[in-house]
Parts: sequence; C-alpha cells; structure tokens
Amino acid sequence: MKPEKQSKQLSRFLHYILGRSPDEFGLFLNNDGWCKVKHVLQVLSEEAGWKHIRLGNIREIFHLTSDHGLEMENDCIRSVDRSLLPKSEFVEVLPKLLYTCVRQRAYAHVLKKGIAPLGGKEYVIMTSDKLLAQRIGNRIDQRAITLTVHTNNHIDNGGYIEKYGETLFITEYVLPDCFFGPPLAEDQNTVKKELKKKHVRDAKIKPHETYGSFFPKLEEKQTEKETRKHQSKKEISWKKERRQKKRR
Repeated sequence: MKPEKQSKQLSRFLHYILGRSPDEFGLFLNNDGWCKVKHVLQVLSEEAGWKHIRLGNIREIFHLTSDHGLEMENDCIRSVDRSLLPKSEFVEVLPKLLYTCVRQRAYAHVLKKGIAPLGGKEYVIMTSDKLLAQRIGNRIDQRAITLTVHTNNHIDNGGYIEKYGETLFITEYVLPDCFFGPPLAEDQNTVKKELKKKHVRDAKIKPHETYGSFFPKLEEKQTEKETRKHQSKKEISWKKERRQKKRR
C-alpha cells in the first residue's frame, strides 16, 4: 500500500476513535478532546490491520494528507471536529456491576485504601464490559488485576458515577467496601504452604496406623522371633539326647 493511501485510511480511523467513539476503545478524552498519542498507539496495537502503526506513521499523516481533520500538539492528538463526541452525564439507571483494573503490585494497597485514578488521570475509569476492562488493564500492566465495583454500594456510601458514551463510567474514588477482587497472591501462597505441610504430615503417619490395613507391630514381631528361636533350641536338644541313647 502506498504511504499516501495508508495515511488517508489511518486518519479516517483516528477521526472515528477521537471524534466519535473513544469509549468503544476504552479511551476517556479530556474536556478539550485531547488524548495522549501513546494511548492511541496502544489502541491501534490491539486492532487487526493496525498493529504495525508507529508514531512515525501518525506524523506522516500531517505531511501526506491535507484533509486529515486532526490536530497534534506535543505528545497529544485530537480530532478537529468534536461535535459528535460523547459527554459524561448522570444517568438514572446504572449497571449493578462495573469493572476496572489496577496494577498487580498496587493491589494490596488498593484493597486497604480503595481505588484511585491511575497514571495522573482525573477519574477512575470503569466499564460494564469485563473484557474491555481487561483490555484497558493490559495497557498499564500485563498482569493487571480486574476488580468488580458494586454500584449501589458505591452510591450509598456517597460516591457518584457518570456515564461516558455507551460503555464507560467514571468516578473520582471507590471505597474498599464497594468492590471486590481475587485473593491476594500472598494469601494463595499461604494456602499452598498449608497444603504442603498437610502432605508432609500425612507422609509421616506410621504404616500400622493407616486406615483399612493391618501391619504387626514391632514388639509383636520381636516376640514371635524369640519364640521360634526358643523352639528351635528345644528341638535341637531333643535330637541330641536321642542320638546319645542310640549309641549306648
């Protein structure tokens, strides 16, 4: 494909992302419609046919096409026409559960202190689509932890939630009692250690104490051995006396 044609197609796709449906791709734009270029590149790397796009390809748009409809400033990019962008708003009916992700290394802290905005962002970004939440989480940490937020609990505890587009929801902070996630890794390790200890204890059980089996005890074996030895001596003594009588 010629560079001019690729730049034109790329500019159209970027305009769709940045000028119409950023929420579809898990992006929340600021009030002026700006988005960091690195976040756009993350989105493109997840889309079939656009995984090869790099910063240089985006810069080429401004040199090879005249009607690209984009603006780029420093490390941010936006669409010129933002009339169709979604706006955050309060809605009467919310999903019972929303999903968001946090870095694995921050998970223990989050469980104690609650969910705060990530990476200098103004809001906690949540979504009703768990797969989309995991997709967003993978952009910050390949081992990101997915959390489930109870919206009713969040509202009852003084929180608020605004909807952004069709799938995204935002809030400033989520209290620890309003969400849940998987067990901590250290808790899982504790369980494994306990199972290992149990296995060692089971391995130390004496054979004669095993259920459903009978093994003679050591004392019984020793007594039986001594009895056989004593009988053997008696038998030898009897044979000796018999031989002596024959000789006479």
